[in-house]
Amino acid sequence: MPIYRFHHHHGNNINLLDDRTVAFRESSFAHGIGFSDRPLHPMELFIVEIEKTERGWSGHLRIGLTQHCPDDHMQLPQYALPDLANMLPNRSWIFAVTKSHNRYYDAVTASDSADSVAGNVMSARPYRSILGDSDYVYTYQGLFHRSVLKSVSRAEDTNSDDEAGMSVSSPDSGGPNDDSVLPTDVGSRIGILYVVTGDGETAEMHFILNGEDQGPCARGIPYKNAPLYAVVDVYGTTKQIRIVQLSCGKYMYNLVGNVIKLHSCKCFLFGLFSVLQNPHLPVFVAITICMILLL
Repeated sequence: MPIYRFHHHHGNNINLLDDRTVAFRESSFAHGIGFSDRPLHPMELFIVEIEKTERGWSGHLRIGLTQHCPDDHMQLPQYALPDLANMLPNRSWIFAVTKSHNRYYDAVTASDSADSVAGNVMSARPYRSILGDSDYVYTYQGLFHRSVLKSVSRAEDTNSDDEAGMSVSSPDSGGPNDDSVLPTDVGSRIGILYVVTGDGETAEMHFILNGEDQGPCARGIPYKNAPLYAVVDVYGTTKQIRIVQLSCGKYMYNLVGNVIKLHSCKCFLFGLFSVLQNPHLPVFVAITICMILLL
């Protein structure tokens, strides 16, 4: 799977680092729009990790999908919301990440339930995540462990070597998964993907926040009209983000290895059981003992 990068066409305040895998907003809180360097396939997860935040601003990262092709080098507005979203109708689907209230599936289950229409919201059927419930997640990129999507504990530093009020993390300072990390904090991992709906003509977009599907935040996306690019706005308190490279290679290797070990163990136990069931086993054991004593 090729490396994911940001497109070279971006907002005026964005500086791309580490071979265009990191987007850093150099100043202000605006002009921080960036795009994926190629369009996404259905069920292809584009995920970023917040590496730096800066206090003193309101609002946080914006993320979504757009059919505006960055290869066209269009004049980019200051903000993804509402400016880019309103440039042309039904061409961009962008939402703001907040510290809480990012979940969309409560409204989906309620609106889809006949009982909830009658006022009984408690009887709405539970939402089924598109990522499933197992430890392994299957997307367009392949099969990999869910822990890759979860937030990580990062060492934050606000010393005088950095800009005042900025929380900084190093990509090499990663710790274990940390469920206490808020969606807008350093170490939070935020993803976006789209899935084709039953009619085959439209798609719906899903937020994936720290390993959890938040439900469809946009529906009726005409994905056949034009390619869909991931779009981000490094806005407000969000100062720097890095694309998380999803690779299923080592996870597939471990998974296949475990399956082989399990299969080998079952074959051994089956063979041992077959030997013990053999009616000539006592004679074989007696002959073996005699040969050992004669040696």
